[in-house]
Amino acid sequence: MLADKSIALRLAIASCTLSILVVALGFAVNHGYFLSFDLAISHVLNMQRGVTPEWLILFMQGVSWIGGGVQRYVIVTILTLALWRWWGWGAALAMGLTTLVSAFTSDVMKALFGRVRPDLVPQLDIIHSPAFPSGHSNNAAVVYILFIMLVPQARHPLWQAAAAIMILLTGLSRVMLGVHWPTDVLGGWMLGAAFAMAAAAVIAYRQHQRTAHFPSVLSP
Repeated sequence: MLADKSIALRLAIASCTLSILVVALGFAVNHGYFLSFDLAISHVLNMQRGVTPEWLILFMQGVSWIGGGVQRYVIVTILTLALWRWWGWGAALAMGLTTLVSAFTSDVMKALFGRVRPDLVPQLDIIHSPAFPSGHSNNAAVVYILFIMLVPQARHPLWQAAAAIMILLTGLSRVMLGVHWPTDVLGGWMLGAAFAMAAAAVIAYRQHQRTAHFPSVLSP
């Protein structure tokens, strides 16, 4: 009991810390901090037609497509139904509710900070919202981290490596396509990780490992 509470507390503290850092980063970039960092990374990574190989542009557009728009909700719905089938309503609720609240929070923060998108090169994706934080990066972080936490089989090193690669590629694609600053991506990653840890804290506190309704983040 004490171990469960201790782990839940550490996860909750980590989630709160990341959330505070995201907000602090949002205010910092809006006041011009980290601009030199953003410019340096963007100049290295931004792609341009006629300069960048077309196959690389198409690949990054495909990666970005998976993490945004209606298709991301389709993917989350499929994962939610699969988790309900495999491990019960608790795991399904953790995935579905957390990703929805995370996406809503990202949209609210975009409106709050109203950061202008980069215009260093012609943008290679269609955009309609402010820049900070990156919704694609947020979605990738919360979905893949939660999947690793909720499914014991997914905690194999190969699954963890695949999740890390997808999170990294999704954020990288947004910078390479010229539609996000690197700090937007960092903010999105931190926000998604914060919500994943918050969900894990709730799971650990409720001790679903002991009741066997669905596997806990404490499971090996």
